[in-house]
Amino acid sequence: MLPQITDWAIGLPPIPVICLLFALVVLCPATAELLARRHKDRQQQAWFAGNFASFEEFRGVVDCAAVLRIRETRGAGRALLEVRRQYPSVPVKVAARLVREL
Repeated sequence: MLPQITDWAIGLPPIPVICLLFALVVLCPATAELLARRHKDRQQQAWFAGNFASFEEFRGVVDCAAVLRIRETRGAGRALLEVRRQYPSVPVKVAARLVREL
């Protein structure tokens, strides 16, 4: 009985409340981040599907010579950044596939 009185005397909440608060502090931001990332991915996929009928159509629109030149001089990472700069709503997987296949 003495530890409970001492805990309340110094203002500590009960152990289940501490566990619940800890779970909320840890799990809520992680869950929100996961949901935001999934929403962004779905928006990008919807944009890509709405603007391009296929990957080949997207490949025809992009300036492949410039992307290839950047990939050879600065590396694949810079080429990927350039594709994402020109088309910010393109999913990363599609942009990476384009850079890889050039």
